[in-house]
Amino acid sequence: MRMNRRDAVKHLLAVPASGAGMRLCATAQTDAARSYLEDSPDMLLAYVSARLNALAAKWDGVRSGIRSAEDVLARNRFIRERFEQMIGGYPQRTPLNPAVVRVHRRDGYRIENVMYQSRPDFWVTGNLYIPDGPGPFPAVLSPCGHYPLARMHPDYQFVYLNLARSGFVVLGYDPIGQGERRQYWNPQSAESDIPDPVYEHSMPGQVLLLMGENLTQYRIWDGMRGIDYLLTRPEVDGQRIGCAGHSGGGTLTLFISVLDERVKCAVVNEGGTIHRWPVQVPMWARIPSPDVEQNLFPAAVYGADMCDLHAAIAPRPLLVLVENYGPRFDSAIEHIRGRYRQLGAAEKFASEEATDPHAWTVKLRLATTRWFSRWFYGRPGPEREPEFEPEKPETLYCTPNGSLRHSGRGETIFTLLEKKQAVLPPPRDSAASERELTQVLRWRRYSGPLEVRHLATTPRKGYRIEKVEFVSEPGIFVPAWVFVPDRRTSAKTLLFASEAGKQAEGMELGAYEKLARQGLMLISVDLRGIGETQPPHTPAPSGPAPFRHLFGVETAISYMAWYMDESLFGMRVLDVVRSVDYALSRPDVAAEQIEVIGQGAGALWVLFAAALDPRIKSVVAERGLLSYRSLAQLDRYTHSAGIFLRGVLERFDLPHVAAAVAPRSLTLRAPVEAMKRPVSAQAAREAYRFTLEAYRKAGAEDRFRIIGGAEY
Repeated sequence: MRMNRRDAVKHLLAVPASGAGMRLCATAQTDAARSYLEDSPDMLLAYVSARLNALAAKWDGVRSGIRSAEDVLARNRFIRERFEQMIGGYPQRTPLNPAVVRVHRRDGYRIENVMYQSRPDFWVTGNLYIPDGPGPFPAVLSPCGHYPLARMHPDYQFVYLNLARSGFVVLGYDPIGQGERRQYWNPQSAESDIPDPVYEHSMPGQVLLLMGENLTQYRIWDGMRGIDYLLTRPEVDGQRIGCAGHSGGGTLTLFISVLDERVKCAVVNEGGTIHRWPVQVPMWARIPSPDVEQNLFPAAVYGADMCDLHAAIAPRPLLVLVENYGPRFDSAIEHIRGRYRQLGAAEKFASEEATDPHAWTVKLRLATTRWFSRWFYGRPGPEREPEFEPEKPETLYCTPNGSLRHSGRGETIFTLLEKKQAVLPPPRDSAASERELTQVLRWRRYSGPLEVRHLATTPRKGYRIEKVEFVSEPGIFVPAWVFVPDRRTSAKTLLFASEAGKQAEGMELGAYEKLARQGLMLISVDLRGIGETQPPHTPAPSGPAPFRHLFGVETAISYMAWYMDESLFGMRVLDVVRSVDYALSRPDVAAEQIEVIGQGAGALWVLFAAALDPRIKSVVAERGLLSYRSLAQLDRYTHSAGIFLRGVLERFDLPHVAAAVAPRSLTLRAPVEAMKRPVSAQAAREAYRFTLEAYRKAGAEDRFRIIGGAEY
């Protein structure tokens, strides 16, 4: 079946006019109401922030009740338990199968290029710095910050050399997406498709969330297995293990040190020593959106702020470093210092500033070495740093060309994702149930008053637009344009929810005008955070243009919702249902004649809404994602976090949601894959075999249609 846009319009007009039985809209209101937007110009962030900040206030009350050392230790146990729960526990400890690839002897130390498997055939590349002389020595595990070269970056090499010359074994290793574990870097061209490591992290990290997993666990486990490796080395004193990292490596140092008490001393360097909550972001400012692996979901539910994690290291020695002292950092270190005091270990916590930009500067390198020297050797560290010459990256390679992927050595994060999606979701013989949908969406119904405000009526050729707003839930309103034709030719009412907002097709000569002038009534809504209610904040920083969504406003607010164990997706599904409430509140809308149409991300929001709300009799999902599995079949995607649902693939995929709409009418029009390229009708039918069978069993096979991109 081939259908172009003109045919699609004819399809929408297919229901005949109801003649004298059609109820007409009353005369438009002339007194314009005050817009909700005037009182809430930053509605979505204000709503989410208020909920987050209420949780923060609750946990501040709990913290204020911590009075004794026993209270502190009990709180630390709680944080550690919840942290482990949030990352999903740990995988099985499998053989490390370590390998020493090359050895470089230098004056006073040697460097070994080493590899180990943190999971079966999942290699971690690193360098082991070993001092000359009799051991065993204390050892320092060093997770890396977000430099493409990771452990091979000159600053980091200087840290390792400082420590090695002071009598420490050091293991610097590559995180996923960096160093020799980069996915997008080509050693032949020495160029990367996606050059920034933060994108290398968040791209697979968000997909892992769909599977009920998280990149945080992968990265922590790589580090824990690094400690396992250190303990196999005769040069290492297993009772004196430290951990130190900078930037993202500082955050990872924090995470590893909280969970693995084999770490006896830690240095968190510019790794997020702040209170993440309460949230206070002024309009037009950028909403912070850390890499996905630096977030713990649902941390706000447990009051597990960044400072709680720092405090959970106590009473083990902890040094925190920062570029420059400032109010947010100062407040955080007072919180942490207070817990050390309560444990009678005030001397085991310290801080220092670089008075320099974000880097592991010489001042901070010396501070790091002094801290470990104090607690592991009981002596002062060096006062000056010698002149060092960094090794060339090629010298430090564990692979022939500096790339595990291009050397064909073992699994990558994307090959693991591909294998996982192949067996997800688990086999099932029923559509997604209301209970399952509600749980995955974190969805709750609201049935309060709509409190409709009529803002204006705009006349156009052959139709008028009633511009209204209504309440979705307290704190959230939905702007809508109602296109009322001068002469209706059909009883059908079309309800549009587009990711582009109502204005995109709502201006003169747009698609909505064509429908209205042919006699169709339609309502187009801006769900929260879309169109008129788009948060007024600075978009993502510069980066690869197709993938800036990974750090955009939509992603930041999705993360904020996940902190509370809620979901922006679920909130928008509520907005769709409330839009149906509004439509049915109008005297000119027939209950049995509403067709809900979602476009782009809106295709998924209306699909879920229809699965939950039987009042929706007909659904068109246009240019929507084919399936969640399809996001794991490529190593990149352009869909925003606003359509992601944590853990969805542990239960069901989009075809099972579509099956829940049966036997009502459902059309999938031009579904798209991970990069938003249309898929063929044949590929879509293959993906939706489960849905086709559900409609067949319901005796409604003709009510489920798939129109491929080539046919649309």
